[in-house]
Amino acid sequence: MKTLLRDILRNESGATAIEYGLLISLVGLAAAFGMKTFGDALYNEYVYINNHLIE
Repeated sequence: MKTLLRDILRNESGATAIEYGLLISLVGLAAAFGMKTFGDALYNEYVYINNHLIE
């Protein structure tokens, strides 16, 4: 029983998978935030161009 518990505590493969999952989720959030910001800026440029074409 002690050996089994010791082996479970030494096994780090699950921790590595969790770390990779957290890293991927942070990269995804940063990408989504960047795309949202870029999309808003692009939309504002099109509105600016459209307003000056109408005048």
